[in-house]
Amino acid sequence: MANNSLSQRITQGLQSDLPVTKWLPEYDRAWLRTDIVSGLTVSAAVIPGGLAYASLAGLPPQTGLYAALMGALTYVIFASSRQVIVGPTSPLAVLLLTEVGPIAAGSAMEYISLVTTTTIMVGIICVFAWIFRLGDLVNFISGSVLTGFASGAGLYIISTQLGKLFGISGSSGTFFQRVGFIITHLNEAQFTTVAVGLISIVLLLLGKRFLPRAPTALLVVLLAIAVSSILNLQAQGVTIVGQIQSGLPPVTAPLIPSIGVVESLVPVALALFILSYVQGIGAVQTFARRNNYRADPDQELLADGAANVGAGLFGGFVVGGSMSRSALNDSMDGKSQLVSAVVVGVLVVVLLFLTGLFTTLPDATLGAVVTVAVLGIIDVDGMQRLRSISQNEFIIALAALLGVLALGMLWGVFIGVFLSLAIAISRASNPKKEVLARIPGTDHFASREQHSEAIEEPGVLVYRVDAGLFYANTNSVQDDLLERIEEHETPVDLIVFDLSSSPMVDLASVEMFEDLHRTLEPRGIDLRLAGVNEQVLEMFEAASLDETLGDIHEEETVASIIDTVKNPTR
Repeated sequence: MANNSLSQRITQGLQSDLPVTKWLPEYDRAWLRTDIVSGLTVSAAVIPGGLAYASLAGLPPQTGLYAALMGALTYVIFASSRQVIVGPTSPLAVLLLTEVGPIAAGSAMEYISLVTTTTIMVGIICVFAWIFRLGDLVNFISGSVLTGFASGAGLYIISTQLGKLFGISGSSGTFFQRVGFIITHLNEAQFTTVAVGLISIVLLLLGKRFLPRAPTALLVVLLAIAVSSILNLQAQGVTIVGQIQSGLPPVTAPLIPSIGVVESLVPVALALFILSYVQGIGAVQTFARRNNYRADPDQELLADGAANVGAGLFGGFVVGGSMSRSALNDSMDGKSQLVSAVVVGVLVVVLLFLTGLFTTLPDATLGAVVTVAVLGIIDVDGMQRLRSISQNEFIIALAALLGVLALGMLWGVFIGVFLSLAIAISRASNPKKEVLARIPGTDHFASREQHSEAIEEPGVLVYRVDAGLFYANTNSVQDDLLERIEEHETPVDLIVFDLSSSPMVDLASVEMFEDLHRTLEPRGIDLRLAGVNEQVLEMFEAASLDETLGDIHEEETVASIIDTVKNPTR
C-alpha cells in the first residue's frame, strides 16, 4: 500500500514537472498528420529566423540553429503549452549584442564565451523563479508598458539592421545614434546591397500579405541564395553569410569569468530573463485561451529555464517563446508539442547535411527577414488606442518606447519594469474611495456619484474603499475619510465603513481603525464596520479590534448597522 502511494506521488510529480510524461502517453493519433505538417511549416520559418537572429546577435550563423534546436528539444519535455514554439527572438538577440558585446571588449571568442555564460545564467534565474513560484509576477508588468516597450524594441531592432540593408558598416549606439550615422553616411551605401535588401523586403511583405500560411521567409532566402550564386553578388560588394559549420551542436563548457565580469553580466541576465519570460508567457496564455486549456505560468518558468540552459550548454544563445512562430503553428492547427519535436528533427537534418546551402546567402536578406519580422511588434494601433482611451496610459507607453530608443534595450527593460511597479504601487496606495447612499425603498447602498437618486441617511456617512486595505494605502484612506467628514453637509455621528470591497487587510489597517476610533470618539462619532468577510474578521479578532470598536459580525450589512445604531429599540 505504501509502495503504491509512493509510486502515485512519483507519477504525479513527474506529470507536474515533466508534462511530456502526461501528454505523450495520452496522445491522440488523430492529431499526428496535422502536427507533422505544422512542424514542417514552422521549421520553414525557424531556419531563416535562426540564421537572421544569430546575425542580429553578432554570432556565427550556426549558433541560431543550435539555439532553435536545443530550445525546442528541452521545451518539448517541460512545457505546459501545446502551441508555443521556443527559439531565438529578435529582442533577445539584440539585447545580447548591445550589452554583452561591450563587456567582451572586441574579442570575438570572449564574446561567444560570455554569451554562453549569460544564457546559462538566464536559465538558472528561471529555475530559481520556478522554485519560488514567481510565475504570476508577470501580471505586474503593465499592458501599456509592454505596448510601448515592444514598439520601441521593434524600432530599435530595425535601426540595427540598417547597416546590412545599406551596406554601411560602423553604426552603433542608441536608435537615434544608429539612424543618424546611416543618414550622414548615405553616400557610402552599396547599390547592389540596397537593391537586394529592398527586393527581399518587398517579397517578404507581399508573401505576408497574400500568402500568410506560406513559408515566405524560407522561399525568399532560397531565392536570394540562388541569385547570389548565379550573379556572384559577393564579387559585386554584397556581404554574404559565408561558411556555416555543419554537424550537431557541440557541448560548450562555459569559462568561469572574473567576479567583475559576472557583476556586469547579472543585470543583463536579469533583463534577458524578464524579456524572455514576458514575451513567452504572453504567447502561452494567448494560445491556451484560444484552444481552451490551462497553461501553468510557474511550469513555464522551468521550461524556459531548461531551454536556456540547454541552448547555453550546446553552443546557442538566449531563447524564449516566439509569438509569430507560435501563431503560425496555431494557424496550421498544431495540437501538441510534437510540432516542436518535428522542428528538432528538421534542424538535425539541416545541420548535418544542408548548411552548405546557405553559404552565399546575402546579409542584406537576413536584415530584411529581421526587419519584416519585427514590424509586427510595432503596435501603432495599440498606441493610438491608448491615446484615445487614456492619456496617462499613453504617456506611460510613450515613456517606455522613448526609453528604449534613447537609452537602449537594457535600460528599456528596466524602465518598463520600473514604470509597471510604479503604476501598481500608485494604484494600490490610492484606491478608489467613495461615499454610499441608500437606494430609495431598499436596503441597498450604492455610490452617490453613480446613483443620483440615492439618499444619504441623516447623520450617517457610509464609506467604501474598492481595494484591500494594507500598509501602502491606509494613510491615504484615513486622510480621505477624515476630510470627507469635515466637508459633509450635515454633522455626522455615525461612520459605517463598508468592507465588502476589501477582501484582505493587514495589521496597518487594524491600526488605522484604532487611530480613527481615537480621533472620532471624542467628537461623538461612532465608527462601525460592515461587509466583513471571514478572513478579515479573523484578523480583527486576533488583533482584538472588537474590544475597541464593539462587536464585529461577519457579513453584517450597512442597513442592519444603521438600523441597530439609529433605532436601538427595534
